[in-house]
Amino acid sequence: MEGTARGDDVPVHQYTLLEQQRTIIESVKCTTYTYGTTEFHKLDVYMPPSPSPSTLSPSPRLPTLLFFHGGSFTHGARFWPHRDLIHANIGAFFALKGIITIIVDYRLVPSVTFPGGSEDVLDALIWVSRNLCVVGDIDRIFLLGHSAGGVHIAGFLLSPSIYTRSVPIRGVVLLGVPYEIPASGKTAANFRKAAEVYYGDAGGVASNQPLGMLRRVEKEWVSALPPLRNMTAAREPRYITSAAKTFGQLYASKGGRVQTSVLIGHNHVSPIFSLCSGQMEEWGTDIAEWIWNTTP
Repeated sequence: MEGTARGDDVPVHQYTLLEQQRTIIESVKCTTYTYGTTEFHKLDVYMPPSPSPSTLSPSPRLPTLLFFHGGSFTHGARFWPHRDLIHANIGAFFALKGIITIIVDYRLVPSVTFPGGSEDVLDALIWVSRNLCVVGDIDRIFLLGHSAGGVHIAGFLLSPSIYTRSVPIRGVVLLGVPYEIPASGKTAANFRKAAEVYYGDAGGVASNQPLGMLRRVEKEWVSALPPLRNMTAAREPRYITSAAKTFGQLYASKGGRVQTSVLIGHNHVSPIFSLCSGQMEEWGTDIAEWIWNTTP
């Protein structure tokens, strides 16, 4: 997918900013756990410093945020090879805001087919509810998905057979998500090929990509889902921008609680690299405040 970076493709100047903050990022305690049966089922838990810097909640238990990375269904990880601060910066950023932050790996194509990615979202949530209930407030769990990671979260939300078995979700942020995967075009050709492997064929893509699922699901289901922050960068690929607008409008028409916004000055990947860099972090601060202000 256009704009989806691998480790060696990260703009040098953006990564340099993170390197300058390495001491701060690495000061946040991070522990790796296994939440499933394959090598992909790993997650990193970033714990806020003790005592928590936030005074917004009298509860000793903290809100929890799970992040699912992008990568066009085929690549991506909790941290990039040779660029180990990427995604660690997200964990550190929100942990320093007093939020338990979990960076989740999930199965990738060709090792998974639909709805396996969304089932991994569920399994990570079940692990969190069972293992972090002492320090984390299981009534304040939030999801953040970027790009393909957001596709899996959207599939989780819009699949009654999966979502009804989950723990309660207080809010969801979908960032730069390709709700509709283009059938043609050079910029997304490889992404389309991976999508057809994941969904089975072209018909599977049309039916089970997020917009296809949203068109099919009942209004009563959408209206009962948690609040959704539908975010895109100002310089996204056009197919992402167009689909996000359509998704937000349809979601709202079915009674969903959705706020659609555009991140000025950002491209598809720069919001991810900005956190803990000291530049253009406002979107992350906004999400942290939203999490703290969303009460059970």
